[in-house]
Amino acid sequence: MNENKNYGNLLSLMVKSFLLAIFGIVFPVIYIFFPAMYISESLKEGIFKIMGIFLAVCLLIGAIFNPLNGLIVFAIFGPLILIFHYMISTKKSWQMTLLAGAISFFISIIVLILSFGINGEVINSPDTIKGITEVYNNIGQEVGLSDSEIFSLTNRISQMYKAFLQMAPSYLMVFSLVFSYIIYISVTRTMFARGRIIFGPPPLEFVKIPREFILFVGLSIFVLYLFNGSGDYYVFNKNLMFIFFFALFIEGFALVKFFMARFGLNTFLQTIIFIIALTIPYIQLIFIFLGFMDMFINLRKFGV
Repeated sequence: MNENKNYGNLLSLMVKSFLLAIFGIVFPVIYIFFPAMYISESLKEGIFKIMGIFLAVCLLIGAIFNPLNGLIVFAIFGPLILIFHYMISTKKSWQMTLLAGAISFFISIIVLILSFGINGEVINSPDTIKGITEVYNNIGQEVGLSDSEIFSLTNRISQMYKAFLQMAPSYLMVFSLVFSYIIYISVTRTMFARGRIIFGPPPLEFVKIPREFILFVGLSIFVLYLFNGSGDYYVFNKNLMFIFFFALFIEGFALVKFFMARFGLNTFLQTIIFIIALTIPYIQLIFIFLGFMDMFINLRKFGV
């Protein structure tokens, strides 16, 4: 009876993950829920069974859509599932598990990009930039913009693209950590609902960025600034500054979320506030300031 139930659970996992993968091709954000399902089941059923199902789903995706789609899903999420399963099964600290998951995802993305022949020369080449600006040039002509307006638009697009390339490393690092945190929290809650306790990361309202990390990054920014902020130092410093301010923003938002939960603000309003904080720079500055203050003063004690 239990064996039939296990097979039913595995079949259900295969169907649900395949449907998620299909929708994920159209809406990539759905893939956030993809690896957590496999990690949770691997802790229950064992890694070999689950990786077999995962491989079968990837082959099915490749057969129905494109072999490349199946390969991409396998290359990105396969190592991530294995890493999380190992770290949780061997009872590593949640900090090490979170970091290992983020590093695994980061490396998988980099390897995948390089395997397609996309490197610094390609993305920075004049032909690539010209191809991007030509798209917006055509759009501008279709909507009836003047030549000067089209020139201004394509020039801004070119500058934004170059700025994005400079900041891409820190963007990917931060995204990898956030993605790893979401997966880890999902697995922890799923296993708790099944009656198994896993010591995962704290909920967002109790997140505290280590003060030593903030101070180290801040000091590094200052030291690099002494090199006159030119060339590679300038680009590296910009990436460090993004990580520094993002860490303070998360610290500040965690503080605000703590008080929102403390005073019973419903989830919908909390989500609205979070969206506003992400989209309005002035609100972001408030959250960064609160995060900085929370480093030195335990503001949460006033809400207890």
